[in-house]
Amino acid sequence: MRESIFSVETRRRLRFNGPLKRSILARGTDLVLRISLLTSLLLMLAGCGSLKYGRAWSAFETSGADPLEGRWQGVWRSEWNDHSGQLRCMLSREGPRRYLAWFHARYARIFSFQYKTVFTVTEDQAGMYRLEGEQDLGKLAGGLYRYAAAIQGDDFQATYEAANGDHGVFELLRVE
Repeated sequence: MRESIFSVETRRRLRFNGPLKRSILARGTDLVLRISLLTSLLLMLAGCGSLKYGRAWSAFETSGADPLEGRWQGVWRSEWNDHSGQLRCMLSREGPRRYLAWFHARYARIFSFQYKTVFTVTEDQAGMYRLEGEQDLGKLAGGLYRYAAAIQGDDFQATYEAANGDHGVFELLRVE
């Protein structure tokens, strides 16, 4: 039998038996459980937003008379950090020269986010429409975003610049 380098008293103090050991293990298990529940909740909330957007996307109808209204689908790409993903947009007329754009974007195939912004038509020349808009998405998402877009026929191109320095493009085509 091997001799311990610690005294009997030191060994007794170093031992985690009884309530102390159970308390430490319970705290660790409790933390893992809390993190798991929080992660599940966040994923469910993100999924709920996607479901709501999906239902609206499926049910979206236009009058057919407005050349800008409709469903658009394509990609977004950041020229600042090379992030990119799928992008959908429902564009509907809100008033004279004003359109509500409801965007739904994907990132890394599993994350999604959505937001709405109002575009104002600044120019209309022979079927080419230029629009501008801005939306504050909050500090965590980059702050204030400014958009400049051009729509011609079934082609919707836009650029964006954010307060945090992010900038990039949207490239969308009309969906029937």
